Amino acid sequence: MVLVLLVLGGLFWWDEKRGENHRRYLQKFVKAKAESLKPQFTEKLPGEEILKNYASASTRPEDDLHAMAHVFANFRLLVKGDGFRMGANEEFAAALLGKNAAKEVFLSAPHACLNAKGQIIDRWGTALFFHVRDRDRVDIRSAGPDREMWTADDLHRLANGEWHRGADLPE
Repeated sequence: MVLVLLVLGGLFWWDEKRGENHRRYLQKFVKAKAESLKPQFTEKLPGEEILKNYASASTRPEDDLHAMAHVFANFRLLVKGDGFRMGANEEFAAALLGKNAAKEVFLSAPHACLNAKGQIIDRWGTALFFHVRDRDRVDIRSAGPDREMWTADDLHRLANGEWHRGADLPE
C-alpha cells in the first residue's frame, strides 16, 4: 500500500512538473511569436507621408497646396461615398484626423498643416480656404504672406491643377 502511494505520488509530482515545464514553454513560444509579428518599422500615416515637407524652407508655397490637393485626392479614394462633409476648413481637417464614415486616420496632430483651432493652415499660419466644386473637385486658396484672404498676394490652386496669383486671381 505504501509503495502504491509512493508510485502514485511520484507520478502526480512528475505530471505537475511536466505541466509546469510545458506552461513555461508555451509562454516563451507565445511571447517569441508575438515579438516576431511586431512590425519592424513604424509606418507613417498616408497624409503625413504626403505632407512631410509641408511649409518647410526647402519647398515653395505652391508645393504645399499641391501636396494638400494630393492628400485629398488620396483620401477620397480611400474613403468612398459620402465619407465626410465637404465644406468648412474644420470639416476637412476633422476628416483627415479620422472623423469620417470609414474612421480612417490620414493625419495626426500636431502637424505643420494644422493649428490649435483644428484648421488646415498655410505656411504663414492662416486657415486655407476650400472651394468645393463637387465631390472630386476642390479648389484651395492660401492668403499668402500678408495673411489676408482675397488680396493680390493670395495663391489659388484650382482642382484641375491650374494656378492663379496676383492680378490673375479669380474673384
